[in-house]
Amino acid sequence: MNVRLMNYNEKIAAVLASTLKLIQTNGFHGTPMSKIAQDSDVAIGTIYHYFPSKDDLIFALFKHCRTLLNDYIFDGIRDDFEYRDSFFHIWRNFVKFYLENGPIFSFFEQFFSSPYYEKNKAEIQEPLGGQNKVVDFLQEGIDRKILKQVDVHLLVASYIGVALSTVHSIKFKDLSFSEQNVETLVGIIWDGAINKENNN
Repeated sequence: MNVRLMNYNEKIAAVLASTLKLIQTNGFHGTPMSKIAQDSDVAIGTIYHYFPSKDDLIFALFKHCRTLLNDYIFDGIRDDFEYRDSFFHIWRNFVKFYLENGPIFSFFEQFFSSPYYEKNKAEIQEPLGGQNKVVDFLQEGIDRKILKQVDVHLLVASYIGVALSTVHSIKFKDLSFSEQNVETLVGIIWDGAINKENNN
């Protein structure tokens, strides 16, 4: 899937697309605004009109990529799904999204280990406008006593952490991307996450 920059004018879309591409190749420090302007063919003054600083641009790109991720992983969930069905569906889509969108995978990996994350940590972790949809989904499972009664962030660490590790193993190691392997892995997570007292 190619990154789609919807609801943006062409100049902003070009700037965000170039920034994503350049960061994958050169990292944050190797991607100055001047290089983004050159690659996107947008005047640097115009970029600063929309994004007053590089920090603003990077965080705008983060929010955009997170929206793309959320839209993708929750797409296809039906009203007749049981909670378990949605649990499996979201996790499978999470892995597929990162396998199909290498630049976003690379960007998130760099972002979460950078000062940009620390500067914006409070806003990122606060569930503004449903941005943290995975957190909300897992919290729903806790509230309904389907999942273990633990801090939701423990479940997030397990749920997303295994997905990221799976993507790494498929990309850089010998794990094959097969439906059977994916089902096995998400099944292991489910078995560890469910509230067995309420699911006998």
